[in-house]
Amino acid sequence: MTTDEVKKYLWQAYRLKDELRREELKLEELRSTVEYRSPSFEGIGGSGSGDKMSRSVERIIERSAKVDSLVDEYTAKYEEIEQTIKTLGNDKLEKILELRYLNYMKWDEIVEYTHYSERQAKRLHGIALQNLQKMAPNVIEWHT
Repeated sequence: MTTDEVKKYLWQAYRLKDELRREELKLEELRSTVEYRSPSFEGIGGSGSGDKMSRSVERIIERSAKVDSLVDEYTAKYEEIEQTIKTLGNDKLEKILELRYLNYMKWDEIVEYTHYSERQAKRLHGIALQNLQKMAPNVIEWHT
């Protein structure tokens, strides 16, 4: 396993959170469409707007279920990655990985937060990735 594969594993929570945000936006758009749709009283007794409304409600229910599923998946993956990082047993290394892969910070934010130089932060990041590569290849391979 390479350090790039370790990074790919660690970025899984971010990718799930991004997917979750996109699905939540879609759900919100569906809900707002239904809320602003006014009932039509033309052709009372016939089919039409009622069918459209019920189909829209079905879509909302389906999308809500998908969002709920993604929340569960994201939470489980986040906790899994958090536990994997904790196997390092070194606070400095764990902090760098948590800030990068669980708090989704950019390097300049990590530098500001930790008061490390960018070079030091990236050096610790590299050490942490190498240690994870050595310590947890079975866990990481199994979960990717």
